[in-house]
Amino acid sequence: MRILFITTPDVAIDKGGLYTQIINSKKYLEKLGVEIDLFDMWYPLKYNYDLVHIFRADVSLYDTVKRLKKRGMKIVLSPIFASTHSIPMLKMINLSNELLGRTKVFSLHSFVKKVMEGADTILPNTDEEIKALSLGFGIPRVKFRKIPNGVDESFCFANPDEFKDKYAIENFILYTGWIGSARKNTLNLVRALAKIDKEAIFIGRIIDEGDYTKRCLSLAKKNPKIKILEPLTHDSPLLASAYAACDTFVLPSLYETPGLSALEAALAGAKVVITGRGGTREYFGNMAEYVNPCSVRSIREAIGRSISKKKDKRLREHIRKNFLWERVAQRLYETYLRVV
Repeated sequence: MRILFITTPDVAIDKGGLYTQIINSKKYLEKLGVEIDLFDMWYPLKYNYDLVHIFRADVSLYDTVKRLKKRGMKIVLSPIFASTHSIPMLKMINLSNELLGRTKVFSLHSFVKKVMEGADTILPNTDEEIKALSLGFGIPRVKFRKIPNGVDESFCFANPDEFKDKYAIENFILYTGWIGSARKNTLNLVRALAKIDKEAIFIGRIIDEGDYTKRCLSLAKKNPKIKILEPLTHDSPLLASAYAACDTFVLPSLYETPGLSALEAALAGAKVVITGRGGTREYFGNMAEYVNPCSVRSIREAIGRSISKKKDKRLREHIRKNFLWERVAQRLYETYLRVV
């Protein structure tokens, strides 16, 4: 079986969670004997692929999907769709889009829907995502098959000593990811940490989202217990060590499905505090603390509950049993066989 992977053209610029998902999907599918090519827009397609896997339902991929369908190619889609809108709001947006479409005026949501309509099978990461896409966009449920996100088993063997020795710190609160990002909700996290008497480490790239980022950084600088470190590559042993060395990993985003960094931290043995939005409970069950991302108090209290508890192995073993890339790749391979 030969598969072509296609995603948005900016995927390798910052190498975030989507990049990690694609590279690991390729790596573990190839171990199952599947041939995977990464699409290069500068070269024409050389092969008659068994199917094409699109990563992200995005306006930039609308024409690509349309051209592939004209060629008669089978398409599976990982939508990677994050929205803070409720299902009724999504319905309203798409109803408006239908009316606007009659006048040849289209919104980003209308192209997202068209990309999903062009796929033979859609592969969300959570049941909550399926519900939002099906009800919010009017996509038939029969087109969906849940494929969870995966995590590399190497994080299970992370050594906390490297990070402890380099920074002379342990049992701290950890956040990794974009710093100054409204979707990652880092401003409310910084606000919540103001009344928590424990050191916190932020690892990641500072992004410029204007006034939001400025307020986030300004408030963080006023808290002597917050330290911001340079971003680390995903395969850095120091990143894995940070996960293992921390007491609690926090990801209070507006929406996650479920957040690769949270899976990695959990597998490394950290306690997890995470947003309740996006289907995160499907991964972490009753073994994490959940927050309302819009409430600073909710974030602060969840962190407090987490740091007051002792670490145990339940979450680590749960993640290891259910969400390693080997298991995810097997489910993905079985889905490919159904589509082909």
